[in-house]
Amino acid sequence: FYLAKEITTLQRTDENISLYSQMLDEFEMGMKSSRIDELFAQVQEALVPLISKVKSSTNPPDLSPLFPPKTNKTDEEEKNETEEESFPVESQKHLSKTLVTTLGYDTTHGRIDTAVHPFTTSFSPYDVRITSRFNTKEWFQGLMGTIHEGGHAMYEQSLGDSDTSLDTALSMGVHESQSLFWERHIGKGRPFWKFAGSVVRDVFRESGVEGFEYSDEELYRAVNGVDFKNLIRVDADELTYPLHVILRYGIERDVVEGTLDVDDIPKRWNEDMKSLLDVDVPNDKEGSLQDIHWSCMAIGYFPTYLLGAMMAAQLYHYCGLDVPDLEEKIVKGEFGDVKEWLKKKVHVHGRRYGSLDELLEREIGEKLNPDYFIRYLEGKYGELYQVD
Repeated sequence: FYLAKEITTLQRTDENISLYSQMLDEFEMGMKSSRIDELFAQVQEALVPLISKVKSSTNPPDLSPLFPPKTNKTDEEEKNETEEESFPVESQKHLSKTLVTTLGYDTTHGRIDTAVHPFTTSFSPYDVRITSRFNTKEWFQGLMGTIHEGGHAMYEQSLGDSDTSLDTALSMGVHESQSLFWERHIGKGRPFWKFAGSVVRDVFRESGVEGFEYSDEELYRAVNGVDFKNLIRVDADELTYPLHVILRYGIERDVVEGTLDVDDIPKRWNEDMKSLLDVDVPNDKEGSLQDIHWSCMAIGYFPTYLLGAMMAAQLYHYCGLDVPDLEEKIVKGEFGDVKEWLKKKVHVHGRRYGSLDELLEREIGEKLNPDYFIRYLEGKYGELYQVD
């Protein structure tokens, strides 16, 4: 933190801009910390009671569809079961490629590989590559990782080819909105599973997975289950994830502004995890040391994840207004109009606007508004967990 503050102090040309806002500008240009304070406060105020209410539900989704089906094998046989007898990696790769290319990722100008952590690499709009990771004991994370990176990649593939900064992504928040639009609002939505359910069942039947006969609705409910005990940000579900980001944002902002000492980060972290998510942190490895961002001096990066999530919800709302019969198209596996809408409203503009707020205001008529994100989560998880 000390070195980052020293570098930012030297880079800053206007002392009226706070150090933290200057750091934010590297990842989310034009977005000041005061604006994020306002946005995140609204999300926190809504989500803390919502999560508490959902957590108390007596009707949680059944997560069985995510894991190897129960068999009549003995405990010893299951212990000795080979990885290939659960969810074969090659079958998961085939499933992921089938669905992400159906959404619109162009493999003639890219490729899909496997890595320890999913990521996207763009050399130009004509060569954008993605990776994902697969677990033979749980198939969904590999698929969602591929769709998430596919969203990033479709953005990169639709940018202009002038080789100037004008034809680059506007910000990390805008980039994240594209991946989360496809991952959450398409890939975790009920209409998508009315389309994808049969694809998933067919792939696993053909690969010899026994007993995988779950309905579209059972799959939809399972992929949206919430893990209320999770400690790790990258493993968090869409309902609890925002509070993981808000926690990190508050800590790094306060350290930079001088109201929190670095030595006190673990204590503050543990307190905030308890107050925000009602989770006890057993050690710093699973607490304040779990991310690489601060050690890499990427201070100001964390809030872009939540800004992107809010923007994705807002975009999906307006896409639904502009694209006739949006959900019916998704059920039929027709995603061309959705991709074209995103291309028109976001992709082709590159860095022509000065901020995420300006892009949204010019293209859909209003700045970033957390109400869409909050209503989306309240409606979805209230229905899933049968709470008011």
